[in-house]
Amino acid sequence: MSVVLLICIFLSFSAFSEDLESIEVQSGKDLSEFNLGSSESLNEYDLEKENSALLSESLDNLSGVTPSHNGGPGGRVSYFIRGTEARHVSFTIDSLRINDTSNTDRQFDSAFLSSAFLSNVTLYKGPQAVLFGSDAMGGLFDMKTRKGEHAPETRLSVNGGSFGTYDSSLSHDWKAQNHQGTLTWSSMRTDGLSHLNKKRFDATERDGADMTQLTSSSRHRWADKWQTDILFSFLRGNNELDGRVKDNDNDESRNDQYMAQQKTSYELNTYSAISLRNGLSRHQRNIKTEAVGFDQYEGDLIQNEFLFDYEKDRFHFLSGLASEHETYQQRQLERAANLHSLFMQMKWGRNGLTLQSGLRMENHSRYGNFQTGSAGMGYTHGSETLTLQYSQGFKAPSLYQLYGLPVFGFPVGNKELVPERNHAYEARWLHALEDLKTEVALFQNRLSNLITYGNTGYLNQGRFTAQGIEASADWTLDKFRFKPTYMQQEFKDEITPVLRRPLRQYRLELAYFPFESWELFMRYKHYDARKDIDENGSRVKLSGFETLDLGTRLISGKNDYGLQLINIFDRNYEELYGYSVLPLSIFFHYGRTF
Repeated sequence: MSVVLLICIFLSFSAFSEDLESIEVQSGKDLSEFNLGSSESLNEYDLEKENSALLSESLDNLSGVTPSHNGGPGGRVSYFIRGTEARHVSFTIDSLRINDTSNTDRQFDSAFLSSAFLSNVTLYKGPQAVLFGSDAMGGLFDMKTRKGEHAPETRLSVNGGSFGTYDSSLSHDWKAQNHQGTLTWSSMRTDGLSHLNKKRFDATERDGADMTQLTSSSRHRWADKWQTDILFSFLRGNNELDGRVKDNDNDESRNDQYMAQQKTSYELNTYSAISLRNGLSRHQRNIKTEAVGFDQYEGDLIQNEFLFDYEKDRFHFLSGLASEHETYQQRQLERAANLHSLFMQMKWGRNGLTLQSGLRMENHSRYGNFQTGSAGMGYTHGSETLTLQYSQGFKAPSLYQLYGLPVFGFPVGNKELVPERNHAYEARWLHALEDLKTEVALFQNRLSNLITYGNTGYLNQGRFTAQGIEASADWTLDKFRFKPTYMQQEFKDEITPVLRRPLRQYRLELAYFPFESWELFMRYKHYDARKDIDENGSRVKLSGFETLDLGTRLISGKNDYGLQLINIFDRNYEELYGYSVLPLSIFFHYGRTF
């Protein structure tokens, strides 16, 4: 960690001599330019509004997302989007894919990730494989970092509340002539609650957790057409684990994550630019259990990418070459895979009509050549927009699924696995006025070759179709703001049970602003019943539930105050069989800028 700290400090406070014209060179994978499907964004205000430095607290409030928490703070967090599996969701930071290659299915766990260094988070629903490849089969959380936009400024945030929970962050936006960035430190600690619940296991032992994250994100303009963005981050999360049958196991997990990336862009002319991006996402998990003892899992994802970006008048074209090198290590097991890609994305618009198409050609070191594509069209007339989108997605098997060693004599890895696939369709209507925005989307995901686990290890035996409707509104009326959302879905052609995804969910967020800088808000959420499996592998039904949260935020000069009451009905519900959720809880926030 000391090496990372020295690098971050060096990058953040180095001085440069040449004073150049303020021009920002852009060449990157901006999905908002090409995506005609549904998306939803969180800005800095939305992220800072939560009385926690953990990003998961903000992601839980996005519409169309079904969160799944393995216990309280520090427990594993997963997200289901439009019926697809949680492992079908990709996470990126400044285009760096951070899915956990040390995990069994390369799923990213957002339990410990801090939001203090982020400026924006956008959820793109549906496959985003053309630009982001494997893992973005059901959706994508695309995160952008702060890079000194508020320099010179220092921010302090302190949060605390129930179950001995407190977290804090300190960030500094700096600028030195043509170089600027943000250096952020975040930490969290909680005594926690038992990951397993009292209802199923009579569990009472608290499971604590703590997190530390240090991040440096900066932008360096070497010449009027030449720019480099640099990202370094180190995160360490520790948490206690409960066994699946009892709650007093002395099991512990330590999760270390390293991120490093440089992206250099050069503006060729007024209409075109090129960029070269090189990045590393590394995960290391150390787990100590009474049953197995100590075990360590390591995974690296090395990414290299070259982009050509051309935009003139109504035409936008983006193409690129990418390569990924994935590694996995566990005990005597050490495996690697390579994925090389050529992709292109185009958009053209005129007189309210927009056309979009994309193609990605892959060469996998095990599966050879295959392709994914997308096509869409939209038409805007006044405040009305209609869009149609078709997208393909894929997810290559993880190295653990291919080569995992037997566990307690049972087979795990299967070298004959093939990539999972998704054919997704969406029709969307958007009505946008200054004070009112409404959206209705019909969606269908056709998933096949789904990987499941059986007595003979992993195998491709699953498929199903998820289809449904999403509706949302955002209405501002004088000092009030209403944000209702609704989703209903159904599953067809199931070979294996679809678990942990309710058929209906609806939410309402109501905000009242007595003054421009003071907000009072209420969040109501309702989820229908869902299927799950118990500790014996038998299918069970989890009851539907509803929750109500209340909160307030006041900005007074350079000070920022917040208070939230979570689950004020004190509902004892389950998102996962046997795991706890936060009961009635209270959390406070204080922030200050310097």
